Amino acid sequence: MVETRQKREAPVEGMSLVDHLAELRKRIMIIIGTLVVGIGVGFYYSPSIVEYLMRIPGELVFLYPGEAFIVHLTVALVVGIVLDLPIILYQAIRFLVPGLLEREIRALFIGLPFSLGLFALGTVFAYKAILPIAYRFFMGFGTEQLEPLISIGNYVSFVLGLIIPFGVVFQLPLIVLLLAGVGILHPDTLVRYRKYIILLIVVVATIVTPPDVVSQVLLTLPMLLLYELSILLCRIVFRKKFAKGEDEN
Repeated sequence: MVETRQKREAPVEGMSLVDHLAELRKRIMIIIGTLVVGIGVGFYYSPSIVEYLMRIPGELVFLYPGEAFIVHLTVALVVGIVLDLPIILYQAIRFLVPGLLEREIRALFIGLPFSLGLFALGTVFAYKAILPIAYRFFMGFGTEQLEPLISIGNYVSFVLGLIIPFGVVFQLPLIVLLLAGVGILHPDTLVRYRKYIILLIVVVATIVTPPDVVSQVLLTLPMLLLYELSILLCRIVFRKKFAKGEDEN
């Protein structure tokens, strides 16, 4: 393993600071170029996306002339970042590759599509399951004297602020799997701190969801399931590594 890492690090030691900066500049330019293309695609489809997001409230308003345009621009930016995310991660990995082992590179590239899939799954779950409940809860405070008048900008910010954290939370099993694969995280550690993690999950679910029990449970349960799944995956990885070590001996 030491020899493998030394072989892979040899080209890096031969590169000067100028070479590193030139390589970094090339990667950044690729990311910026593809991000601009992604934003352009997002802006082209932003009317359809905004219309889809408005299915829950039905009708919204905009409070100043540029608000609707800013919303479309925001949607285009989010779509562009999501579309460009594989390229961003790929370029980052390629920049770091000289300092990584073959198995670490393989783990990163295998995990990349799963990461995007889990992010998409988390956002879809939030939009389909959590958003309608949260929206109905907040709209329930309206009265005859207090009529809701929601602007498109505030609504889209509310939607993005709700679904994006779910996409991030759904990355937990993959992160644990990668950390276990490179030997940083042990399943016993996850089990030892389970009660503290569960408490943290409940606190986070209480903070990021509307103050009603249903929404908190809808976030808490998936997070608990993802944590238990992470423990299971971590055990499987260590079991395979242990079996492989015995076979080599």
